Amino acid sequence: MKKDFILNILRLFFIALIATLLVIVCLHPKNTETNILKAILSNSQTDAELITISQRHAGRFNVIFKSKDIENLENAKREFEKTIISSNFQQDFSKTPDLREVINTYLFYSANLLSGDTAKLIRHNDYEAVKFEALERLYNPMSINFLPIEEDPFMLFTDYLQSLSTGANKGLIEKDDYFYEILQMNLNEQAALSPTVLNEEIKKLIKIKSKIEQDSPDIQIYLCGSPIHTYYASSKSIKEINIICILSTLFIILLCKFYFKTFKLLIPIATSLLIGILSGWLLTNLIFKSIHILTFVFSTTLIGICVDYSLHFFAHDYDIKTVFKSLTISMFTTVSAFLILLFSNIELLNQIAIFTATGLFSVYLFVVLFYPVIFKVYGNNLPQKPDLSEIFDFKFSQKIKNIIVITSIILSTIGLTQIKFNDSIKDMYRPPKFLAESEKLFSDLSGNSINTIFLTVKGSDLQNILENEEEITKSLPSNNFAALSKFVPSVKQQKANKELRKKLYKNALNSYATFLDTKAKIKLIKTEPRKGFLTFEQLPLPALKDFFVDQNTSVIILRNTDSDNIAQLIANNPNTNLIDLTKDISEKIAKCRHNCLSLILPVIGILFILLSFIYKPKNAIKIISPSVLGGLFTIGMLGIFQIEANLFHILALFLIVGFSLDYSIFRFNNSKNSIASESAVLISCATSVFSFLLLAMTSFKLISSLGFILSLGLTSSYIFSLLLISTKDESEYTHTESM
Repeated sequence: MKKDFILNILRLFFIALIATLLVIVCLHPKNTETNILKAILSNSQTDAELITISQRHAGRFNVIFKSKDIENLENAKREFEKTIISSNFQQDFSKTPDLREVINTYLFYSANLLSGDTAKLIRHNDYEAVKFEALERLYNPMSINFLPIEEDPFMLFTDYLQSLSTGANKGLIEKDDYFYEILQMNLNEQAALSPTVLNEEIKKLIKIKSKIEQDSPDIQIYLCGSPIHTYYASSKSIKEINIICILSTLFIILLCKFYFKTFKLLIPIATSLLIGILSGWLLTNLIFKSIHILTFVFSTTLIGICVDYSLHFFAHDYDIKTVFKSLTISMFTTVSAFLILLFSNIELLNQIAIFTATGLFSVYLFVVLFYPVIFKVYGNNLPQKPDLSEIFDFKFSQKIKNIIVITSIILSTIGLTQIKFNDSIKDMYRPPKFLAESEKLFSDLSGNSINTIFLTVKGSDLQNILENEEEITKSLPSNNFAALSKFVPSVKQQKANKELRKKLYKNALNSYATFLDTKAKIKLIKTEPRKGFLTFEQLPLPALKDFFVDQNTSVIILRNTDSDNIAQLIANNPNTNLIDLTKDISEKIAKCRHNCLSLILPVIGILFILLSFIYKPKNAIKIISPSVLGGLFTIGMLGIFQIEANLFHILALFLIVGFSLDYSIFRFNNSKNSIASESAVLISCATSVFSFLLLAMTSFKLISSLGFILSLGLTSSYIFSLLLISTKDESEYTHTESM
């Protein structure tokens, strides 16, 4: 009676705890994260800087129009802009500043403004080059002079405004007998970081694109940029989650039908899985600021793992006492394997560790606490399971077993010597072919490198930041970078520009401006520029805030700059820090991989000590050997078949050991009911491998790598457990009595 009372208290506490967590999470819901960088990076200060910079550009994307007819191209572009403005994108366009106000602000301080390239030419007394470029602007029919020619004969103000171009909007571009035009767009940061809003807006955008292309067959429209990738990646992930859930559920239904011969078992199985997934989601919500979409993708493997506990309970005649010890040890080792991911220093893997470990533990508690009650209600009306003893009657001789094991070890060793690692972040996400082509087209048309490099610049205040930026970029062509100081020169630079303008007029005006009379020339040379300086607060350009990382840090965006030049910039400027997203993230992945490799032996050692405490050391070696061999064999096969290994293949080794230890533990512990034990192990292995094979088919390589390696590793570990562990003569195997 006392035991029943304690169990009832535990059941009530379990239900109350989940209900309390559910209320807390519902009152404070968290967003779903789709930013791929947050799936890879840690929470360190450096990584936070990378994420901040990427988020500032999260809403920017490009629309490329292509046609053989210029008129059709312009009509399509106008129709696109008109339709977008009339849609929900209007709220974003309404925040675009009035260009007249911006230009008028610049005009007021026009005497203080020079493009970096022109300032450099004047500084080096290269007046001929200045005059040549000025004549090109003057006689170019497409040029617009915002000031009267007698006030700005060199069209320096026009030159300055042109230098502010981001490099992509080059107007009409002719290439390979086609005309192209690029429209740069932006979704505000709040919308870009909200998966629901972003998906809705991009979905509308794609519909508009399709309609224009359908109405005008001559027109082709390409979309590229971060929001477009996010939309397609998240949409595909959601579809894959649904497919995996459906197929895994069907597999379990078929299992209940053909092995257990009843659908009654689906109710407790479904309940246990829901409890596991719900509890994992709840605790992850409480710990993290947001849950990554890939966490949900991976955690659907709970369907294949958690069902193992139910299967062992069913296979052993619905008697919890028979499998309690094995279930407990199995849960402990599997949860321990997942918790190892907490040491990866990658938030996605931390989330997976918490989500899955919590789910597994909750399912274990549900099976132990509630299954005995549930199956009291079911009574003895459950049908008999089929006898699978014939499947396990076939036995290899010890000699054959030794040959197979030794051959596998030799192959694994050869494979390990051939293994090659690939830590490139580019291979973690492979965009659809049409998106990759769109990105390449944009790069070709705009002249911008797909891989953008950033320089962060420190300063004590805004003026110090601007001066540091100008010092860093003084040797770079204007079209090779974007920086705050291009839009708002420092006071120091504005003073210098006034003097450079005077110098130009004094030394080149008379020989250049033959179209001006003497009086106009004298006025230009002798008139003092207007007092005062352009400041950040005076300029109505909200987008300039994107150049700030924090109050004392700005960012310079580099394009088409060679590595030697970048290295020199950093070496000469202690206030800078280079951020190459692709390179930096790949280096962090490589470092994490090395850390994980260094943990493998300690983890195996810890598991051996734990198992030795429960079993004799000799038996602990026998139990852990199939898992270790299975992991080595799997990684060895990657080397044999020249498949590049990555961080997530290495992380999978921990999971292989944690999962496959169950097979050895159950087979070893249940010698008195070996057929039931072997049947349960076979079925649980099949369900887990099936779930991971589904993950191996997902589009995101990070997850598919784990799915592939786990399915292969669990299969090989199961086979090694058959070869190395016998279910007979194992009654004397523990230091302690069975629970």
